[in-house]
This record gives sequence, structure tokens and C-alpha cells, in this order.
Amino acid sequence: MTTVAYDTLWQGQWDDMRLFGPMARHSRRLMCQLAGDLSPKSILDVGCGEGSLLKALGAAHAGATLAGIELSESALGLARAALPGAALTALDVARERLGGNFDLVVSADVVEHIEDDRAAFLNMAAMVAPGGRLIVATLQGRMRAFEAKIGHVRNYAAGELAAKIANVGLVIERSIEWGFPLYSPLYRNLLDALGNAGTGGRFGPLRKLLCHFLYGLFLLNSERRGDYIFVRARKPTAGEAA
Repeated sequence: MTTVAYDTLWQGQWDDMRLFGPMARHSRRLMCQLAGDLSPKSILDVGCGEGSLLKALGAAHAGATLAGIELSESALGLARAALPGAALTALDVARERLGGNFDLVVSADVVEHIEDDRAAFLNMAAMVAPGGRLIVATLQGRMRAFEAKIGHVRNYAAGELAAKIANVGLVIERSIEWGFPLYSPLYRNLLDALGNAGTGGRFGPLRKLLCHFLYGLFLLNSERRGDYIFVRARKPTAGEAA
């Protein structure tokens, strides 16, 4: 998908879904869980979207400086409104990176959209401070038709995400495979049958109530089996690398 297409999706289609949708909320919960034992002084969100993940991590790690990079200017406008104190930059992580580095770099629901994911992982790794962490969340398993329509170029095979992150010089510390059986296969199959209907646009009270119900229901999903994969990795220090 082009930058223009993503800008269009962020103009009233994806923003409420990312704020209230059950999967986005669980993604934020699990990201915060994986970073819970860390004390980062700086956090970067790669593909920060409307800013909800970066905001959640900032709340969990008070005092950390916050930064985000994002391809879509429409999404950046939403993020700037939600996070006026964050340093937010328009940037394509598959082609470039910020000059500094960060104690914690996160990226959720991004790499499945990137053709050259190795270039993206290399740039992410370069932005992690020595001794810092990278946490990536994405989908694995069979790709549904609706996922291809919203810009997925791949869903990862089992073990593939961790292998690609390790291949750019990071040390895998932990992973979570979440979602069986209620999210995947059941919910993903339902969305596929419905053509992803009902997930975009503005969310009124009834849709928010349904999202809240599904969020609670999805707490029953396994964190040891599923197609929503989270990988945490550490960047070695200079002494370790030597």
C-alpha cells in the first residue's frame, strides 16, 4: 500500500479501532507486560500510528522521554494531539532511521506491512541503545484475505520473527504467542467471512460496549499458543559484543 492509502485509512477509519478495538488494547497490554521489568529513560515507537501504544508505555514508565516515527502524516497529526510532549517524526523505517538511540524501541502491527523487513529490523536495531531492548509484535500463521487488503505483505511463520531479529545482532530474551482459540482462529476467521466489516470508522456507544466485551472475553486466550506474536530482544553492549 502507498503512503496516500495509509493516510486515507488514518482519516477516520483506523483511529477509533486502534483506541477501542479489543486487539489493539490487548497489544498494548502485552507490550506493557513485556516491558514491565524495565526502567527505560527513553522510548521510541516505530510506526506509532495515533499514539496510543506510546502513550500507554509513557504512563507505565513515568519520566521517560517519548519519541515516535510514522509513515503517515495523518496518523502523526493524531499522535501529536494525543502526545504534545513527544518527539514525532515522519520516517520510513525500511529506508532510514533516527540519529540517536533509545533504551526501549517498540513496534506493533507494522513489520507485516513492510516488503523489506530486514532493512526495517536493521534500522530498528541501530536505534536501540547498547543494553536496551526491542519489542516487536506482529501476526504469524495463515494470512486471511482481509489482511492482504489492509496492506499485509506477509504473516510470519512460527519462529521466523525471532530468527530475523536475532539475525540483526540482537539477543532474544522472551516471546509471547497469544490468541488461541478465541482470537485466532475464531475471530480472525469471522472477520475474514465478514470482509473485516465493522472494524473501521467512528465507534459509537454500542460498538465501544461490544469492544469492551470482546476485550474481556479475549482474556481467556492462551499466552503460550496463538498467532499474535511478541518478541523481546536485547542489544549487547560493546563489551559483550567483543
